[in-house]
Amino acid sequence: MDRSFLYLEYSGWWLLPIVILAASLSYFLYSKKNVPWNSSQNWVLAAIRFLGIFSLLALLLSPSIRKVTNRVEDPVVALAVDNSQSVVQRGNSKEDILEIIRSLEEGLDNQDIDVELVTFNDSSDFNYSTSNLSSLIKRIDDVTDQRHFVGSILITDGIYNRGSSPLYKNYVTPIFTIGLGDTIPPKDASISRVLYNKVTYKGNETPIRLEISQEGFTNREIFVQLKEKGELIAEQKIRLRSSIQEVEFVLKSEEEGLRRLVASISNLGDESTLENNRSNIFMEIIDGRQQVLIVANAPHPDIKAIRSTLAETGNYRTEVYIPQIHDEKPNEVFDVVIFHGAFTSGINFTPKENPGTWYILSNESSITSANRTLPFIKIERRGSQPDKVVGSFNQNFSKYKIEDVSAFEEYPPVEVPFGNYSISGPTEILMYQKLGSVKTQKPLMVVFDDGTQKSAVLLGQNIWKWKLQEAAINGNADQFKNLITKTVQFLSVKNDKKQFRFKSRVNNFTDSEPALFDVEVYNDIYERIYGSDIYITITSENGAQQNFTFTDSELNNTFRAPSFSPGIYQYQARVQIGDKTLTDRGEFSVQDINPEFTNLTADHRLLKNLSNNSGGTYMHFNQADQILSIIDEMDFKSIIKSEENFIPLNRAWWWYLIIFSLFSGEWFLRKFWGGY
Repeated sequence: MDRSFLYLEYSGWWLLPIVILAASLSYFLYSKKNVPWNSSQNWVLAAIRFLGIFSLLALLLSPSIRKVTNRVEDPVVALAVDNSQSVVQRGNSKEDILEIIRSLEEGLDNQDIDVELVTFNDSSDFNYSTSNLSSLIKRIDDVTDQRHFVGSILITDGIYNRGSSPLYKNYVTPIFTIGLGDTIPPKDASISRVLYNKVTYKGNETPIRLEISQEGFTNREIFVQLKEKGELIAEQKIRLRSSIQEVEFVLKSEEEGLRRLVASISNLGDESTLENNRSNIFMEIIDGRQQVLIVANAPHPDIKAIRSTLAETGNYRTEVYIPQIHDEKPNEVFDVVIFHGAFTSGINFTPKENPGTWYILSNESSITSANRTLPFIKIERRGSQPDKVVGSFNQNFSKYKIEDVSAFEEYPPVEVPFGNYSISGPTEILMYQKLGSVKTQKPLMVVFDDGTQKSAVLLGQNIWKWKLQEAAINGNADQFKNLITKTVQFLSVKNDKKQFRFKSRVNNFTDSEPALFDVEVYNDIYERIYGSDIYITITSENGAQQNFTFTDSELNNTFRAPSFSPGIYQYQARVQIGDKTLTDRGEFSVQDINPEFTNLTADHRLLKNLSNNSGGTYMHFNQADQILSIIDEMDFKSIIKSEENFIPLNRAWWWYLIIFSLFSGEWFLRKFWGGY
């Protein structure tokens, strides 16, 4: 209920002169003794004239009307219901829970308490696939914000499989809890956990560890199986000797792409549910081994240091080509070519396509050839003697991240051409030259990337000493390894210049979320264009196809497909640009993330602790109606909230109506009583 009151706010010292002026004018007008009305009528007319003049002059004060509205707010209790799938699996039916909800709503309404119903997804169906009690309680705060919130009733089984424990938070209002479900562990066997690498390299062996939980089946034998596309690929027979035990499989993946496996355990009979007897496993198999070629004019310890460092990662295959030793030139396409002792007479090799290139100069390198081949760096050599320098890392280097850069300055010196250096174009200096304790602005290592070609230049050789000294001091050469692998990794990543890109935002979606795809379309001079009609086909594992059409725009260049059932899907998109048809394709997986059937043992101890910590009360589902009596005894009161608004009087239309009414009324009475 709202009640409003009006107060006139004004500058006080101005009031008296206006009152005197209005009274004086009224007095002089009605002080005549020869009038056609009696003295009482004369006083009435004088009073009306006084009020009219006062109301008119009052506008000069620029007063405000203060409007005070008192609002009575009834107490609010949030009825938070855990509508996840687990609450109706054991002990309670959906109808039982809905009935107690109706009973609580009616009982609270009879106590003049407003009820706010809160669930995970604003639905009355018990189909939510996760239980995040902390999130549910947070929703209570959002729904009851700025209201007279006095407490909440939480109806749940106490199981949470997402988020943090609700016990970790401090609560300022009581939480009354009603326990659902069964606290006695069910007789069940399940795959409670699966551990594996979601991304693995082609040809590598990948361990998959399954955690098998059981209750009531000790000493029983079960089969644990792995299937792919319906075919059995691995199986183990185990005896259940403890409540939790582990089973490990080792698989080898020979093909790139997404791989879906199904892990399952046999049905032991008399289980509380079979939903947790299987689990999907999704792995992404990639061919991470980049092809690296080292071209040199002669054997050198640097070559071994680089090759051994790359070999440690397992992601690179290196090949060496020394023209004076090898008769045949490499005929493959390489991701990165390292020219060791670059621009010397012994090197004569032109790689195929457009790999990333790393030039490592030596004392025999031709500076003239280097200046001609590398447009982004110019060396003006002075004298034939080299400088001995160490590297000083550029803290502003942004192409890739290298940790613990202090090791660079501890490395042995390398010999570089003595002279002046200048760089231009899209380059960054990774290391500066340091002479003794003096840090110069001369580059020791430079990285170039113009969007088409990537290159790196190291202006001195004998970096094998860096690895040797770091290993001697630290017992490892992690910093040297970081420098080599990060540089090769940067050079191996190709710049994408496709005119049409249609890519899934992630490789793995869940069955409870839409699949999102990012769209980019460019014209022939690589300008971003919009308004193109894009035709999309998504194909499931069993060959079923779904077709979609999407038109991108500056405001929306993300295609939002519906959610899909678990599995691996292929997608293809095409667009027409002028007379060209451009296509892009790929694949993604959809996983069923449903932990609701993993644990079906209600946790009423958590509910008791939650109520005790917050000042509430715990009740079992069968005693839920007693919550109403407890809340009634707490006697939550309504509160009054006042709200003030200030309205300038000269903007109040009704004030002008009052002035008009006063002067009009005076004129009418004078006519009625006196004829003029």
